[in-house]
Amino acid sequence: MRGLVALAVAVSLAAGVLAGCFSKHEATAASEGVCSFPVGEDVPGSTIVVIRDFIFAPTDVRVRAGDRVTWINCDEDLHTSTADGGQWASQLLAPGDRFTQTFTTIGEFPYHCEPHPFMTARVIVE
Repeated sequence: MRGLVALAVAVSLAAGVLAGCFSKHEATAASEGVCSFPVGEDVPGSTIVVIRDFIFAPTDVRVRAGDRVTWINCDEDLHTSTADGGQWASQLLAPGDRFTQTFTTIGEFPYHCEPHPFMTARVIVE
């Protein structure tokens, strides 16, 4: 039951964070809870994973071979996206930083945050 509650909280948080990450804000608006970043060439067409409150959201993402996943750090702490099997490892992502990985191989790829190994998630490539 506790796991279901945590999952529900994570899903709700992800929806709110995604809205905050992509909505426009005035320069004078309060910045608490807002995650903004410049959109680069690597973001359009990506599946977005938001890092917030020591959670990857969504926890599982499903993509097709050849698709990209972009992690955006909307947290105040440094985080990484690091494949358990060594397929990729981002640099430390400061607040507002992003990392994009292209997935060419079908399979399931669990990953974690290097400084916070309790943060885990999975990319499923179909």
